[in-house]
Amino acid sequence: MLWAHRWFLGAILAYCVIVALVSSLYGRALEFSLGLYTGPFAILAFTFCFGFLLLHVLKVMVLERPKHLTATILGQLRHNILTKERLLPALLVIVVIPLFISAFTSFKALIPAIHPFSWDPAFAAWDRALHGGLDPWRLMHPVLGTPAVTSAINALYHAWYFVFYGVLFWQAFSLARPVLRMRFLISFVLTWAILGSLFAVLLSSAGPVYYGRVTGLEDPYRELMAYLALADSQTGVMALNVQELLWESYQQNNTGFGSGISAMPSVHVGLTVLLALVGWQANRMLGWGLILFAVAIQIGSVHLGWHYAIDGYLATLLTILIWWAVGWFVQRFGGLAEVRTG
Repeated sequence: MLWAHRWFLGAILAYCVIVALVSSLYGRALEFSLGLYTGPFAILAFTFCFGFLLLHVLKVMVLERPKHLTATILGQLRHNILTKERLLPALLVIVVIPLFISAFTSFKALIPAIHPFSWDPAFAAWDRALHGGLDPWRLMHPVLGTPAVTSAINALYHAWYFVFYGVLFWQAFSLARPVLRMRFLISFVLTWAILGSLFAVLLSSAGPVYYGRVTGLEDPYRELMAYLALADSQTGVMALNVQELLWESYQQNNTGFGSGISAMPSVHVGLTVLLALVGWQANRMLGWGLILFAVAIQIGSVHLGWHYAIDGYLATLLTILIWWAVGWFVQRFGGLAEVRTG
C-alpha cells in the first residue's frame, strides 16, 4: 500500500520539509504547524463516511428492496464496502491530507513576508485591458447585481467546501480506477503547492477586496464592496465576514485555521477545475456538472471581490497542465493497473 502511494506521500513529505525550512529561514519556525486541521478533518471524514453509509442503506431499502434486508446490507458492507483493500488506502489519505493542508496554511501566512503584495495594480490593469477596458465585475453586475442573486452566489461559493471534500473522500475510498485515483491525489497536492505556494509567492497579490488597503491607491473596487455591503445588510453575504477575519489575521501575523491571504492564481478555482477533470474522466454527466460548478466558482470569485478574473484564468491553465503532466507520469511510473474492482 505504501509503495503504491509513494509519489503521493513523497510529494507531501517534500512540501512539508520545504515549508518547515522556509518558516525557519524567515524566523517563523514556531508558527509552522502540521496540526491545524487534524481535528476538524477527522470530524469531516466521519461525517462524510456516516452520510455515505446512510445513503447506501437507504438505497438498498428503497431501490433494491431485498427479501432479507439486514443480511443483504451487512453482506455488502462486509464484502464490498468495509474491506481492508478499501479502508487502509483511504485511511492513509485521510491521515496525511490534513497534515499537508496545515503545512500549506503555514506557508500561505508567510507569503507577505517572503514577497509583500505588489502585483495588485498590474493585475487590476490587465483585468481591465483583457475585458474591454472595464473591470470584469462591472460586466457581470447588470445580471448579478441584486442582493438575492448575490446571496445565492455567496451560498454556492461556500458550498465549494462540501463539493471539494465530497470528491476528495470519493477518490480516497474508490477502488474502481486506481490510476485515475492516484492521478487525482498527486494532482491535488501539486495544485495546492504550485498554484497556492510557488506562483502565489512569485505573483504576490491580495485581491480586489483588499486593493485599497495594500496599495494605498485609489480603490477601483470601492463600488463593488459598497454594493456587497448593501447586499449583506439585506440578504446576508458571508464572504464579507470571512474577508474581514482574514484581514485581521494578516495584520496580527497569525497562523491559524484558514488564515492567509493570496489572490493570484486562484487555488479555489484551480481545485474546482481539478474536480471537473476527475469527474469528467469518471462520468460524463458528473463531469458536466462539475464544469458548470467551476464556471460558477470563477464568476463568484470575481463578483464577491475575492479575485481578479485573470486569477482564475491562470489557475485553470496551470491545473490542466498539472493534470496532463501527472497523467503521463502516473501511467509511466505509477506501477498501477486501471482495473475496475467496484
